[in-house]
Amino acid sequence: MKEPVILPVGMIGTNCYILGSGDTGVVIDPGDEAQKILDVLREQGITPKYILLTHGHYDHIGAVQAVRAATGAEVVIGQNDSEQLGDASKSLGRPGDPRFYITPDREVREGDTIECGELLFLVIDTPGHTRGGVCYLCGDMLFSGDTLFRGDVGRTDLYGGDYPTLRLSLQKLSALDDSLRVYPGHGEQSTMEYEKQYNPYLGKADYDDLY
Repeated sequence: MKEPVILPVGMIGTNCYILGSGDTGVVIDPGDEAQKILDVLREQGITPKYILLTHGHYDHIGAVQAVRAATGAEVVIGQNDSEQLGDASKSLGRPGDPRFYITPDREVREGDTIECGELLFLVIDTPGHTRGGVCYLCGDMLFSGDTLFRGDVGRTDLYGGDYPTLRLSLQKLSALDDSLRVYPGHGEQSTMEYEKQYNPYLGKADYDDLY
């Protein structure tokens, strides 16, 4: 299994990831700059089978339509975020822009798996940043979207956000193995070991006032 290709795209630098298995693979969160993504797919010799979305915000979905049209990849999103793909007011996209009106091919939930060649992705429900945000666990890689960043977490003041819910999702992630490499939706990569030690939102004390 190759290392993921990391492509920061769009005005706010959303991390788009490309993972290959032979001549097939997946694209995770193609947020913008479709041609840039397609050029890398061509260079890598990959025709993606799936477009995996961690959530439905505009900066993670802006290139979905173009990538799907060019490759035939199926669009996958958490079941409670599919509503954002058809409503620009909820995805924060530009009203009337066809890029932000998407019909997903598959809605997933906790425990579902997605197979692509030698790649196997486990879906982990992590609502809080949005109603239906998910993380994808593949081998020792966790694609955490905007749930977990290096030393920080996603905001909860947008449509579908809820801070207590996010904190419970983070508690779920904190039970994962320290050795996991974390690939977030924005910013630098990390590890679960680092996050457990240095991210203030993953410490046990942070959850005491929930109970």
